Amino acid sequence: MFPRLVLRGCQLWPSLLILFVLFGQISHAQGQERLNLRQAQFSHELAPLEQEISLPDTWRQRGLPARGQGRYRLHFTLDQAPPHGQAWALRAERLSRLHRVLLNGAVVHEQADSEAMRLHASPAQTWLELPSALLRPGPNELVLELYYQRRAGLSDLWIGPAAELEPGHQWMRWREAQLPQWINMLAAGFSLLLLLVWMERRHERSLGLFAWLCLLTSLRNSVYGLSLPLAWVQALDLFFYLAQVASIQLLGRFALAWSERALPWYRHSLRWTAWPLLLGGVLASWLGALETWRSWAYPVVLLLGLPALGLVGLRAFRVGGWRRLALAGAMLLMMGAAVFDYLVGQGRLSVMHAYSMPWIQPLAMIAFATLLAERLVVALRQSERQQAELERQVAERTAQLQAAHLAKSRLLDAASHDLRQPVTALGLLVGMARLQTQEPRLRQLLDQAGEGVRGLERLLKGLLDHSRLDQQDRPVQTTPLRLQPLLDAVLVHAGPLARERGLRLRVRPCALWVRSEPLLLEQVLRNLVSNAITHTSQGSVMVVARRRGAQLCLQVRDSGPGIPPEAQQRIFEPFVQLGNSARSRQHGSGLGLAIVDQALRRLGHSLQLRSAPGRGSCFSVLLPLCEAPSEASAAPAPSGPSEADKSPAVAPQTIWLVEDDVELQQALSQQLEAWGHCVCSFDTAEALWAQWPAPPDPAPDWVLADHRLPGMKGETLLQRIASLGGPSRLALMTADLDPASGAILRSAAWPTLQKPFSPQVLQALLSQATTAPVLPTKPAT
Repeated sequence: MFPRLVLRGCQLWPSLLILFVLFGQISHAQGQERLNLRQAQFSHELAPLEQEISLPDTWRQRGLPARGQGRYRLHFTLDQAPPHGQAWALRAERLSRLHRVLLNGAVVHEQADSEAMRLHASPAQTWLELPSALLRPGPNELVLELYYQRRAGLSDLWIGPAAELEPGHQWMRWREAQLPQWINMLAAGFSLLLLLVWMERRHERSLGLFAWLCLLTSLRNSVYGLSLPLAWVQALDLFFYLAQVASIQLLGRFALAWSERALPWYRHSLRWTAWPLLLGGVLASWLGALETWRSWAYPVVLLLGLPALGLVGLRAFRVGGWRRLALAGAMLLMMGAAVFDYLVGQGRLSVMHAYSMPWIQPLAMIAFATLLAERLVVALRQSERQQAELERQVAERTAQLQAAHLAKSRLLDAASHDLRQPVTALGLLVGMARLQTQEPRLRQLLDQAGEGVRGLERLLKGLLDHSRLDQQDRPVQTTPLRLQPLLDAVLVHAGPLARERGLRLRVRPCALWVRSEPLLLEQVLRNLVSNAITHTSQGSVMVVARRRGAQLCLQVRDSGPGIPPEAQQRIFEPFVQLGNSARSRQHGSGLGLAIVDQALRRLGHSLQLRSAPGRGSCFSVLLPLCEAPSEASAAPAPSGPSEADKSPAVAPQTIWLVEDDVELQQALSQQLEAWGHCVCSFDTAEALWAQWPAPPDPAPDWVLADHRLPGMKGETLLQRIASLGGPSRLALMTADLDPASGAILRSAAWPTLQKPFSPQVLQALLSQATTAPVLPTKPAT
């Protein structure tokens, strides 16, 4: 809507301006004083004899030079003398700035003669106050002695009371000086706006050239009516000349760019005439011969503009459209105005003519403004269509992305359970087979198979954890969390790996509470500790928690090789492993630190790394401290036993196992029986619960139940057993890490084994001291 209004305004503005000027001219004519002098006796320094002439008078049209000195003598008659105290004035539309005026033989006004004033001696609007005491009834004589540097001549004169002549003088000055200045100042402002647009779109060369052209001509036109000191006259005259030459150069280059024509001969003509015309004008001004230089230089300048008009016209007719034709017409008018102004400046036209360029040049701006408005409207329409098309494509892509996201979630959900189950069974079977053979060659092969299974476990866990964190965008709900159980749970899983590599895994006890999400924070700590153990060949790994004001700094330190400064950002990218170009499985999968970075971003905790080559590394996680809840039950139980570093030797125990996966159930049973335990296996929770009122002897020391069981879930079964108050140890096995399952597991009062788990982790869980109580024969009601 706005571009259309701009377009209509550009079209209506010239018409409104013309009507306004005509109305003012009519109003001016109605208020004219009737004492108008149109006859005079004229004498010239080359023709001293007086001759009768009519005003307005132009010397060159009567065969006289356009410069020199002349004398006008005019007579008028008054019926009576002006009243005492009434001010009278003389008003002329064209009268030389260098003049001497006599009224009835007395000098009433004289302009001091000087070199600067002679350069400034050209026709101008003039207002002179006349002493009313010198006016008398009857005949009166007015003598004007004038000197002209150019455009010699005189307009008709008006004599009368100043109060009656003042409105006409003000209107004439406003029409020929102030109004063109305002219009051209507005055009200069619009030119600056075009330049700003061009600076953002430098490839539109025609736009920039037209903006510079209009800015230069607008500034030149704005100076025409200014009253400047005489000392500036010569510099101002030179500025007008240089601006005219530069305008033609810009016009030619604009025409070449807008018409998309090469024309080497015209381009070379512009280039080879620019500097001679400019430097010649400067030299002529310094020698005081600028007017002579201008008289023959301007025709060359005008000839250079003719091809530009032809190029603009051809482009306008080829492209079509009335706005382009209007621009071509405006450029033609500008060229015609330049020719017209040249003839006026040389005095070949009537002295009453004013320079036309201050009026014509804004028309070209208006024509170009309509083109810009048209382009803006077209661009907005295209933008609206493209936006609608983009919104449609975005909606389609969003629907496809949501469908792919849902399929990915379903795949991950299935993979989280269905892939972890056989990997866990495979690890247990390989470990059990190694214990049952004594042949060295076979044990070596089983060791290699076990290492491959552990690598597969790490890779599978890393991929699933990374994908799970990547797809979850819901905000994390943080709760008060006691840190020590979390440290104990992590040590259960990391202790066997540290002992296997011959490292000391130490942790400083911490009784502080923090606010975080237990499952994600445990995952962060597990990955940091596992990463430290994997990349440390000797020494120790230490977990330290220190208070820092209102925060707790949880640090994982190692004595490994350290990380170069230039690589400390890259290690948090997926699958980046320093010093492992062969992708050895002994160095992990390259996903641990990427999971740490994703999890901490979701939690809003900051991570700091301090490391140097050969001096180990220290990863620090800043956690907000909080007060301990009033009830001890508010703290989530650890997901693993607290005595992680004790000997894995386990006394025979009675274990009830609930697992619906046949292969994993058989592998777990065989592994536990190989360790000397008494195992009773069930496929469903209902099968175990059906035997619970009359349990076999001896009573179970442990009940291990899978989380995702058909019918009654594993956590429901353990909750029912726990409600009986029996002292049996309970544990949950799970392959799920989704938020809903994670909330249930965190609220449970038993440790959790995350599949896939190694035999060492299972043995560390069972190594806790336990009793063999007699379980109740009936469930609690």
